[in-house]
Amino acid sequence: MKARAPDLLVLPRLGGWASQWDQLVDQSPLPSPFLRSWWLTGTGGPRGHFLLVVDDDRLVGGLALEEERRLGLPCLRVMGGGRLCPDHLDLLAAPSQEDTTISLLRSWLHRPGGRLLDLKGIRAGSRLIEALPGPARRETFAVAPWTPLPNDAPTYLASLPSQFRRQIRRSSARLAAEGATHRTSRGLSAVRSLDTLRELHQAQWGDRSRFLPEFNRFASGCRLGAEADEVVVHELATEERVISTFVAFEVAGRVSLYQSARLTDHRWRDAAAVLLTAIFTDACDRGFTEVDFLRGEELYKNKFAPRRREMIRLLAGSGVTGRVASASERARSGAGRVAVRTVRASRAAFAQRKP
Repeated sequence: MKARAPDLLVLPRLGGWASQWDQLVDQSPLPSPFLRSWWLTGTGGPRGHFLLVVDDDRLVGGLALEEERRLGLPCLRVMGGGRLCPDHLDLLAAPSQEDTTISLLRSWLHRPGGRLLDLKGIRAGSRLIEALPGPARRETFAVAPWTPLPNDAPTYLASLPSQFRRQIRRSSARLAAEGATHRTSRGLSAVRSLDTLRELHQAQWGDRSRFLPEFNRFASGCRLGAEADEVVVHELATEERVISTFVAFEVAGRVSLYQSARLTDHRWRDAAAVLLTAIFTDACDRGFTEVDFLRGEELYKNKFAPRRREMIRLLAGSGVTGRVASASERARSGAGRVAVRTVRASRAAFAQRKP
């Protein structure tokens, strides 16, 4: 009797497939917290599409997308995306099932009808582009600083630049004299600590924040992640106040530093760097293999994590209208990149002219 081939299920929610989905995340080349079932369930929009490749009662692959309207067309983007900026996204596939998964995803994504696909934050080595209707465009979207961790914290700290180590020692001693200590929160305690993150973020960034309008979605995902013990909040605090806070995700041996905020008083200068040193020390002591700063090339990240991972954006269109919309998006993003390069060049030229 001929064995039955895997099928594709398209569901609005993971439901009973969540546990097997998370097992596929663990087996993926770069396990991302933003592929976890708790993140997708907590942050996904109302028009989610879980594309599940199933072999009887076994999940062997999948892709999480959500639908919105753009340029008058249905537009598929990564689930939980937008301003929450999920990183290192990819299709999921069990070992030896990647070709089957791509084939079934391709059939669904190539079905008749005009639509746009705009997938941001995709892992650089992903084969997802093979499933998209052509011609699909691949462009570098962002980079994420990261570093592997040795077996012990002193070895990691010794790898930091010597001047930076001296600065951290001085700042740590000064803040310790002020009564500041490192503490961590997990479970329900971590969820309660999110209120402090929101208050500090509001005080630090105010109306400029792109994160605060999405805070409720973020908090919803974190509540579910805390139940799975994969969300931790690190704080540098005195008895009276929290000085600096970081929310981190701990998934498959990796620590991903997602969101932070701090007091901006000069008295508490370097608090974030002191807290990050404590976070890296904690990660080494607990046997994690790496720390990932996620997207963004802020200067402070360079001192802690010298390596870089690229993330890409995939743009494609299905049907004539979808291909036209894809071309329009490519032109707009190209103009944006030119504008950014122009501003950077102008700033560099101005800096050189300064006495």
